[in-house]
Amino acid sequence: MRISHILITSVVIVMVSLFAGCTEPPLEHPSITPVGTPIPVENGTPVMVGFQGSSTMSLQTDLDAGVYLVRMENNGTAPFLVVIANDQYFQQVIRSEGDVNATQAIGIPVAGSYLMIVTSDGDWYITIARPETNDPAAPPLTLNGTGYSASGYITLPAGNTPFTLENDGAGPFSVFLYNETGGLILDPTGTWVQPLHYHMGPYNGTVTVAIPEDGRYVLSIMSDGAWRIAVA
Repeated sequence: MRISHILITSVVIVMVSLFAGCTEPPLEHPSITPVGTPIPVENGTPVMVGFQGSSTMSLQTDLDAGVYLVRMENNGTAPFLVVIANDQYFQQVIRSEGDVNATQAIGIPVAGSYLMIVTSDGDWYITIARPETNDPAAPPLTLNGTGYSASGYITLPAGNTPFTLENDGAGPFSVFLYNETGGLILDPTGTWVQPLHYHMGPYNGTVTVAIPEDGRYVLSIMSDGAWRIAVA
């Protein structure tokens, strides 16, 4: 009897060990309640998926590689934070507070499943969409806006292109340029995002950006004030 008990116990331990080694944890956040089915959205944009929720939640969605526009509305009073991530990728889309109506561009490097984590104390609505592809603007052009914003596609030729940037906000001011595949345009040293990695407070200056190839690009602007961008 003792031998039988020892044998059965050994088999159970081996089986548990084998199954434990073959099981991968699901893509989830342990402290966040998952959202249900995505809301289909149709407005002429090539690819768009919408989500709505209340308070702090997370959702999983499949995304192809490329550049996307994330549009966010929040009705709350506390910090509002949106993060998109998986095991190989992390992007803080926005960190703001209170009522929010904003758009930001993001670049997805590899097609796959991504987790979007939303922190809020109110109701929110978020869409993830491809930029419109019809008639992208080309230089010379001027963009104006307020707060967190993003352009649609703009067409840029290869070579040096001056970007004149103005901002009257008191907080962080950044302007990121994405290519069509979702890659960020960096300075010649490969260190800083172009045209403006980070600045605190008002800004008025011109930055020359080396555009690597002819193509369509998207600008993503972080500001807490009014801003203006002129591309020559």
